Amino acid sequence: MSAAPEPRRQQHFACTQCGACCNRSPEVELSEAAALADVFVFRLMFRLYHLPRSLSGYLDSPEAAVDSAGMFYESKRLLGAFAARQYSSRRRNCGKPVDYTTYLTISALTLDTGAGACTALSGGRCGIYERRPLACRTLPFHYSRPEAAAESDLAAFVATPGYRCDISAAAPLAVEAGRIVDERSRLARGDALELAVDDRRWKDAILRRLKAGADDEALPSLRDIEANALFGATTTSMRVAWRIAAEAGLISAESCGGLIAAQAAVIDRQLASPLCPPDARETLGQMRVEYRAQAKA
Repeated sequence: MSAAPEPRRQQHFACTQCGACCNRSPEVELSEAAALADVFVFRLMFRLYHLPRSLSGYLDSPEAAVDSAGMFYESKRLLGAFAARQYSSRRRNCGKPVDYTTYLTISALTLDTGAGACTALSGGRCGIYERRPLACRTLPFHYSRPEAAAESDLAAFVATPGYRCDISAAAPLAVEAGRIVDERSRLARGDALELAVDDRRWKDAILRRLKAGADDEALPSLRDIEANALFGATTTSMRVAWRIAAEAGLISAESCGGLIAAQAAVIDRQLASPLCPPDARETLGQMRVEYRAQAKA
């Protein structure tokens, strides 16, 4: 007889406010970038994800995990919810051609100034706690990750060197039987899906401009994004996204101008910081010229 499956364990978690996980600024959704334009310097980011089209193809792929069926179907659902575009592609797994679905996501990435900490930190504490983005609200998980990965994700998070999370039995229960039971994380995951629906028109407007072949050299083409996918994500100026939103009637011209001005002010603040390293200073200097020119246009 085969052995009975091992029961899935309970995992506890509590934040001790050590600040160790705030070691970089977050990736956010487009609407969040607009709401936090006075805090972070943002770049518009395009990233491709690939998932086998069928469960059988997934089981034969390097992406397969212990809870493979659950991981596959939830990954498919989440990628579909957050992606701006999905299309069929073919890739090779273990030397065999496999049909995949490729997902193009559009988000905003905070510019890393190299200080080794989130720019919103103040005295080791979050300076925008009540306004913090969803990526922070769902910690130690991430809203874009399948719940089927919760056990392994939490275990990896708390094992990170330097993190001083409380995982004792006295801490609140976070995961039970492979399910996230922490109420705040569950609510934030739901909020992220609602925000994805709200941002859909904005992403569609950007996608239409990509497909049309934008005359703005700051906006990459779909071919550029696919070519760069081998090396990572493609980023460009966030001002392009705000201008597209204004032209699509999603925000007013006045709001667009306010976002441009807010970003210019944050760039100036970052450049004035003694912690800003030379390479980030060069990038920020170029962005300041760009934003100042846009503000005068």
